[in-house]
Amino acid sequence: MSDWNPNLYRQFEKQRTQPARDLVNSLDLKTVRCALDVGCGPGNSTALLAAKWPNAEIIGIDNSPSMIAQALRRVPSAQFALKDATAGLSDLGCFDLVFSNAALQWMPSQHALIGHLYALLNECGALAIQVPHTTNMGIRRAVNETAASDKWQGAFPNDNPPYYHDMTYYYDICTKLSSSFYLWETDYYHVMQNHEAILSWYKSTGLKPYLEQLDDMRNAEFAHDILARIREKYDVQPDGSVLFPYKRQFIVIYKDN
Repeated sequence: MSDWNPNLYRQFEKQRTQPARDLVNSLDLKTVRCALDVGCGPGNSTALLAAKWPNAEIIGIDNSPSMIAQALRRVPSAQFALKDATAGLSDLGCFDLVFSNAALQWMPSQHALIGHLYALLNECGALAIQVPHTTNMGIRRAVNETAASDKWQGAFPNDNPPYYHDMTYYYDICTKLSSSFYLWETDYYHVMQNHEAILSWYKSTGLKPYLEQLDDMRNAEFAHDILARIREKYDVQPDGSVLFPYKRQFIVIYKDN
């Protein structure tokens, strides 16, 4: 895929950061001397790690040059590297915490990848992951139904991410790695100004692989057709706002002694 747009991503930064904050606060770690932030994006999750463990050496990695550039400005105390997590990270060393917020869904072969990330842990360390799970959400149905309609059928030949899995998939991974792990899901209810805001949210993430396969004119037309379906799936509240439920999955795996 082409490079990410940090400014578009950060339009809803507060909402996107809340799951990372919840994941950080869930961790039972006595000491974090070194941490790795996989898929650090513009540094919002890295900043949480730096605030929680100010004396830790923190490395953030991402495969987006524009995201890394923003992260460098945001968290000058951390180190950042342009790196593909699926290509191997053993050269970075080992960590007390390997953290990943809303990144692994963009990577194939998560079963093997999570095993590789777990292998980077020091004794008593933790692997902490948050991934969205939009498969049954209204926004995902709106995109899928539009792409499969007669008008757009055949316009998207590429099988692109994100890759979503149910919790049994992650349970199977966890049981093969450790006897100490925790799994949970949370539905976040975001208050959006209107239906257009939901479309804007998804343009910077899950809609990106579709839009990249179209020219600018068809890009706008496809987004317009999705917006019509979004209006069907999300009711306007009495105050004019639109509630946007968003499901997140959490996986925390502690290193067995």
